[in-house]
Amino acid sequence: MAGTIEVTRSFSAMNTDVEAIVCVPGSERNEGEKALVRVQGIFNEVETALSRFSLESELSGLNRAAGVPFKASHLLFTVVSAAKEAAYFSDGIYDPTILPYLLAAGYDRSFERLCDSPDSPVYQLNSRFSWRDIILDPDMSSITLPAGCGLDLGGIAKGWTVDRVSEGLKNTSGFAVDAGGDMFVGGKRAAGSRWSVGVVDPLHPDLNLTVLELTGRAVCTSSTTKRNWRHNGIYGHHLIDPRSGKPSDSRVISATVIAESAVTAEIMAKTALILGPVAGMEFIERQHGVNGILVLDTGELLRSKSNAETANVL
Repeated sequence: MAGTIEVTRSFSAMNTDVEAIVCVPGSERNEGEKALVRVQGIFNEVETALSRFSLESELSGLNRAAGVPFKASHLLFTVVSAAKEAAYFSDGIYDPTILPYLLAAGYDRSFERLCDSPDSPVYQLNSRFSWRDIILDPDMSSITLPAGCGLDLGGIAKGWTVDRVSEGLKNTSGFAVDAGGDMFVGGKRAAGSRWSVGVVDPLHPDLNLTVLELTGRAVCTSSTTKRNWRHNGIYGHHLIDPRSGKPSDSRVISATVIAESAVTAEIMAKTALILGPVAGMEFIERQHGVNGILVLDTGELLRSKSNAETANVL
């Protein structure tokens, strides 16, 4: 790969830090930089449409319209459809209708503002809904939520965006997209090697538990130690167990999943964390071509059994 260079772009989107790298011939640096500008533009487009923290977003419009059909853009309809499929796949452990529980836990504003103002008001929970209550009409491109229901699409929107921009970079010799723990790597680095992906120790964030050598795979990590706060004196985090309506207390504090897409890895990591060490690992090992690492609150590390397709991943 003589003459190949790596072009990098870093920016903030979706309340996280994003880094994108593309490998191009040295003579095509400008084309590589333009490709990464398009990557940032897609992240900004999705955030503008799907942020629940912006009153002007299309998602906020959908939540306000709960009770009547809402004419959705292709973007919103696609991501809500993916969220409903993910909820079915996880048997409801992932559920985009947990918004009332997030609000009740104190996560009522973007995380950087939450840290500045931790004593947010208490929200009272009314009736409880689930992903099954989301009505999708593909012919009319409409979404209907029950009155009082609201969606949070944060995690799946981020994974979906990583997959979308990665698809646009697959004509290059190599690329990597990392959006705050949701990553996809393809091809090879400029030097010809696979991409090295560190799995951070949640108890010692400056250290890696292990380093994965990957290509053509997504890696996503969900952790209770990254986005957490105290709300009215009670510890909370953003990974809600829909069975209890409260932040997960499964003893798993970090779950990393390697899969064929960022959406799959994102949903599986979140589901495994909430299910806990035994059921969570069983859930991972039932899936084809998937591997995972769970870290318990004691620091114990659990690795999934490798199959033929992923034997060299862990």
